[in-house]
Amino acid sequence: MKIGIIVGTRPEIIKMAPVIRECKKRGIAYFIIHSNQHYSQEMDSIFFKELELPAPDYNLGVGSGLHSNQTGNILIEMEPILLQEKPDVVLVQGDTNTVLAGALAASKLDIKVGHIEAGLRSYDRSMPEETNRILTDHMSEYLFAVGPNQHAILAKEGIDGDKIFTVGNTVSDSLFQHLDISASTSSILADLGVSSGEFFLVTAHRASNVDVMANLLELLALFDKLHDKYSQTIVWPIHPRTQAKLKEFSIELPSYLKLTPPVGYLDFIQLQKHAQLILTDSGGIQEEACLLGVPCITLRENTERPESIEVGANVLVGRDADKALAAAEKWLASDVDSFNWDNPFGDGHVAETILDIITNSVPSTLDAEIIAKNETLSVIGMGYMGLPIASLLAEAGYKVTGVDLNSDKVAAINKAECPFDEAGLPELITKVVSQGFLIASTEIPSSETYLVAVPTPHKNNSCDRSYVFSAVDAIAKVAKNGQTVIIESTISPQTSLAVAQRFTDAGLTIDVVHCPERAIPGQTLHELVHNDRIIGAANSIAQQKVKTVYQSFVKGEVFLTDLTTAECIKLVENTSRDVGIAFANELSQICAELEVDVYEVIRLANRHPRVNVLTPGPGVGGHCIPIDPWFLVENTTAGEFVRLARTINDKRPSIVAEQALALLGDTKGGLVGKKVGILGVAYKANVDDCRESPADAILEHFNKAGVEVNYHDPFVPNWHCAGQETISDIDNWADVLILVTDHECYNNLSVSTQLLNTRA
Repeated sequence: MKIGIIVGTRPEIIKMAPVIRECKKRGIAYFIIHSNQHYSQEMDSIFFKELELPAPDYNLGVGSGLHSNQTGNILIEMEPILLQEKPDVVLVQGDTNTVLAGALAASKLDIKVGHIEAGLRSYDRSMPEETNRILTDHMSEYLFAVGPNQHAILAKEGIDGDKIFTVGNTVSDSLFQHLDISASTSSILADLGVSSGEFFLVTAHRASNVDVMANLLELLALFDKLHDKYSQTIVWPIHPRTQAKLKEFSIELPSYLKLTPPVGYLDFIQLQKHAQLILTDSGGIQEEACLLGVPCITLRENTERPESIEVGANVLVGRDADKALAAAEKWLASDVDSFNWDNPFGDGHVAETILDIITNSVPSTLDAEIIAKNETLSVIGMGYMGLPIASLLAEAGYKVTGVDLNSDKVAAINKAECPFDEAGLPELITKVVSQGFLIASTEIPSSETYLVAVPTPHKNNSCDRSYVFSAVDAIAKVAKNGQTVIIESTISPQTSLAVAQRFTDAGLTIDVVHCPERAIPGQTLHELVHNDRIIGAANSIAQQKVKTVYQSFVKGEVFLTDLTTAECIKLVENTSRDVGIAFANELSQICAELEVDVYEVIRLANRHPRVNVLTPGPGVGGHCIPIDPWFLVENTTAGEFVRLARTINDKRPSIVAEQALALLGDTKGGLVGKKVGILGVAYKANVDDCRESPADAILEHFNKAGVEVNYHDPFVPNWHCAGQETISDIDNWADVLILVTDHECYNNLSVSTQLLNTRA
């Protein structure tokens, strides 16, 4: 794996430093591109030396300029570097033109982008940084959010939750790594002739504060009032931009303002640590002040770091001197020991977490030679789970036979063709088939271990176990005493005991083990490798044998239990989600009657730290959540609440279909001739899987109502009604649209037709 690290300004260098160090520590290949967006040596390159970072591999030297010019120059310079280096992931941090250009260049080249500090929003579009951070977030595959606020913002903007990771901020790593070093090496306080706790620290560089003469004078007037009241020296490491504007406007500064050139990071840590009060228009310094326990007055009307305000470490004043005085008075009247707010920005190990996430999600090197284990294993069922599992076991060195009754699928696999869409799977199949570790067959060979991954559809609200039993009976014809059979299929409780009895009836002594699959289409390989696994067996020998098999490719923890408990665990996981969705869907109906916005209710309710209400939708889809609750309770008298949740969710497609029909209005001719367009028919975003999709029931309701229905879904080329090629086509065709599946292509949807958004 190779990582490209892109920086361009002082804050980016500081916050990327822990990531660079962690890459070096782990032996991960990386390279650094430095745009030189800051044109002065003291504003950025000095930090590479001070932080003992390797020199950038590439210096672009773009310097300053108009936003479009600067961004364009970075793009021009960066693209050939990325083409040459071919990184797996490009990491950017923050919201500068360098960040936007780096993300755009990588995205255009189909290189994954990781955005550190994703989800920050000031909601002030006059700030160019706001545009940069929004665009970068929506181009990124890894969105490393600082905290729950940012996570919620990204989710609300329609970004797939699987891409969002709440990790904290690498500013905490840098600060904690350098705090002691700066204390022992920096002499900045003595150099400036100031004492700890007896000065204010100022930074100001934003265009809104310094580019307009009247605004800059207003800011200086604020400093005057603070000095008049407290007679404190104000230390101001002045930004080159601000220095240039002072000269341009011929502004003379009072002597109490102790101006210095930009200082190094270690010196600046000490200035912040020992300041009595910090005044800044910088986002990063708001974080650092909070981490250091120093009160912060932000010289802006808004902030993308609301956590610092929420914990009581920061206050927004803009350039309002009275607000600044009030904030200063409140803090300076308090005991310094009372500044003990919570730290919302990380624990000093954020870079480690970021690289854990990236390295765990990037597939293994596909050209590596597989080391044989000299053990045979048959996987019965080459579906959405069976084929990925078979491929991972083959990559781990097992001699795997993938068994399926579909001869066309068998032929495709033997030609190293993937019969369905799944990220990373085609490349993995090519590797294991080409090296002879995976072959496909319609017949089950005798093997040391057998793994059953066949479908278990629901039939009359119960588990149809016929495919499992058919596979077991076929295994019994070739199995030998002492071999092991693993059931991966999702099954109702006590099915494993029934399987064991079938082998006993066939005169065989076979260890039956249940290891429920826990993965979703679109992320199957990643989740099979990184999720924890459950192994249920009747004895410890079987548990340990199968644990060894799974640990050949699973990086999550492996937990051992008995057979029936293992069967219940996955069913309980999905039943819990189903119940939560049912509550959200029922809440939607309640709020509709009360004439309040259900999404606003949920958003604010979820501000409570122990509340996590899900959002309502068009129904529940997929092969797990709508089915597993029935499997759990099919043989129990208890479970009324589970059955009620299922009933609520099963009714939901009809409810939203009726809402869509209501948008057509009352007409004398009824609904005949009216046209309804369905946007998205897969059961979840960005996959082609339509199993148990709520769109099926919605379509059925529309058909009964007599309306004409078309659909649009870029992932599903053929479905149960006529399709439209583009969003524009279905927008022009339909009288009403209903958004069912929240594919990324429907983010920021703009249509002229009336739209019912079931995912709003």
